[in-house]
Amino acid sequence: MQIRPFHLSRRRLAAWYTSIMVLILGGCGFIIYRLVVHAKWLSLEKEMRNVAVVVEKWLQPALVGTSKVDLTVEPIASAFCFELQKCDRPSIPDSTMGTGFALLDQTEKDHYCVRLLDTKDHPIAILKFPFTNPVCQEPQLWETLLDSKGNYYHNKVYMIQSRSQDSWGSLQMLRAVTDLDIYLFWIEICLMVLILSSIGLAGAASWWLAGVAMQPVQRSYQQMQQFTADAAHELRTPLAALKAMAQAALRSDELTPDEAKETLEVINRQSNHLSTIVQDLLLLCQMDQPTITKTFSPCCLNTLLQELVNDFIAIAKTAEITLDVLIPDQPILMVLGNSDQLYRAVANLLSNAIQYTPAGGVVTVILSHGATHAVIQVHDTGIGIAPEDQPYIFDRFYRVDQKRTRKQGGTGLGLAITQAIVQNHQSNLQVESQLGKGSLFKFRLALIKEV
Repeated sequence: MQIRPFHLSRRRLAAWYTSIMVLILGGCGFIIYRLVVHAKWLSLEKEMRNVAVVVEKWLQPALVGTSKVDLTVEPIASAFCFELQKCDRPSIPDSTMGTGFALLDQTEKDHYCVRLLDTKDHPIAILKFPFTNPVCQEPQLWETLLDSKGNYYHNKVYMIQSRSQDSWGSLQMLRAVTDLDIYLFWIEICLMVLILSSIGLAGAASWWLAGVAMQPVQRSYQQMQQFTADAAHELRTPLAALKAMAQAALRSDELTPDEAKETLEVINRQSNHLSTIVQDLLLLCQMDQPTITKTFSPCCLNTLLQELVNDFIAIAKTAEITLDVLIPDQPILMVLGNSDQLYRAVANLLSNAIQYTPAGGVVTVILSHGATHAVIQVHDTGIGIAPEDQPYIFDRFYRVDQKRTRKQGGTGLGLAITQAIVQNHQSNLQVESQLGKGSLFKFRLALIKEV
């Protein structure tokens, strides 16, 4: 289920993605279309030029002087309509005009109109062979390039020479572009279908990508909401106790010294609990700030862990738990870090191990090392952690056993703080646990030379 602001943001992102794709696809489609049109026009121009060359070579034996035609040369006389009279198709074969026309099928031949122009661009005759298109005889066609059937023609004029290689006049050619229009029409249809299909796919992909892009933000927002709810819940319990004790004291007309002392002890205990929660939250906020300057200095892990164990011996003894220590005296293991933060991190692990280990169990603190790193481990024989809970134990306010932890006064921030401290020291807290067999928490720290 999506939260409404994120749903709106997803729609906006999808709309932007789709709009950009529409611009890209539309631009690419337009460029492709213009390239196809250009290529077809170049092909058309080349075809017309080839036909003009063939016609010129075929006509040259009959071209004499300037704008004069020797009508005694056959089949020239039979192939032209002079003074634009009505022409009948000649009976001579197409091959008479050369192999160049054999490259054109009958349909392509019917697309052409050819006529001779003198040096002043006045029409002299219309070539009726092998082109049989009757509209070539329409006088208006040569001015408007549009015949009575609504077909458009492309007009080109080529200078031609006489048989003595002198300038004779020009050859005007009209080529119907109906087939080109049909071809481009289907290109347009194909491009339109392709672009619309691509836009549809782009829209669906954009909606999916927007959802994927919004997931981390939505998860962060939900985690923030959950964190706020958990923090309010944690703060509400001690505040409710404080309020209840204060109201009880106010309603009482006379408090005995013992009752007053008991009330103050409850208020003090709950105030301390509130203070602990607030301090933990502030510490986590500080850990989350990347701009905070790290105040690291050389720390001796041997001494730090030994002092920590000494502080917890009494607590472990009270809980009837054996606290074992495997900390070597030599070599001295030095790391670069914040000693107070490292103490807090291991103290949280040790406190949890003692809390979740039944009486008679064993908690072991181990310090080992390799060539470049020291390894700190806290192992217990406690109740263990279920596999389905292990991915969440470092989340803030997460508790595996709600009732047990609340009874013991935990805040659910210990492991989150420890993980933040360990990550602040360029490491990562790892856990290995089985239900009923205990847990092992460990992390590594880079060693430095002793100073």
